[in-house]
Amino acid sequence: MIELPAPIESRLMEAARLAGLNVPAFLDNLLSEYLEDALDVKAAELALKEEGEVSHQELKAKYGL
Repeated sequence: MIELPAPIESRLMEAARLAGLNVPAFLDNLLSEYLEDALDVKAAELALKEEGEVSHQELKAKYGL
């Protein structure tokens, strides 16, 4: 296990307790969700860069929104 500052460790233990999980299971879920979210963000960023796509700002300027 990694060493965490006492306040963070306490928050982690409380969050795990509230979720009804032990700390390792809670961390596993937390990291899995974080990694999925990071992949989703990356995919969204790539999709926004695809040729032919129009940014929100471009739409606002073009249509006076």
